[in-house]
Amino acid sequence: MKTEITLYKSRQRKPGYVTIIFFMFISLALLAALCALIYLLLTRSDFFKFLISIIVLALISVFFYSSVKILIRCIKEQRTPEEEAVEILSITKTGIFNHKTKQQLIWDEISEIQIVDAIISVTVDLYPEKDFQLHLGDTDVYTDMTRDDFAELLQGHYKKEIYTYNSPLSCGCGG
Repeated sequence: MKTEITLYKSRQRKPGYVTIIFFMFISLALLAALCALIYLLLTRSDFFKFLISIIVLALISVFFYSSVKILIRCIKEQRTPEEEAVEILSITKTGIFNHKTKQQLIWDEISEIQIVDAIISVTVDLYPEKDFQLHLGDTDVYTDMTRDDFAELLQGHYKKEIYTYNSPLSCGCGG
């Protein structure tokens, strides 16, 4: 098990080529349906069928517009260059270094560490300006380890108790 770790800002996942190809096929299929519907519209003489064709044409146009919009967004995201790794938090045998505020916390000066619902809170009683909270979901920690592994890593350095808690998911029952 690791004894030291540096947490980086999590990178945005890019859509894969399979997703791009999928939306390209959907867009082409909707375009073909649109063309076929326009042809049927031009050859119909019955008013009722003409009205239904107009409504279906409008719906297919909306779906076509949406699929092309998603396709263009996926291509843009795929073409954006990789962003550089940004360090957020380093945990070493001497302490915790918060890269956002550029502050080093020694293990002895930390009075409490809590991990509640993937938010780590570090409290320093003597220097309250050094207190900080960090949402672990914004980091890459969960790609390397679980929350319990991370708490165990902290416990290897921090000799006081680390409070970990996950609030249960709400069922939406309201009762």
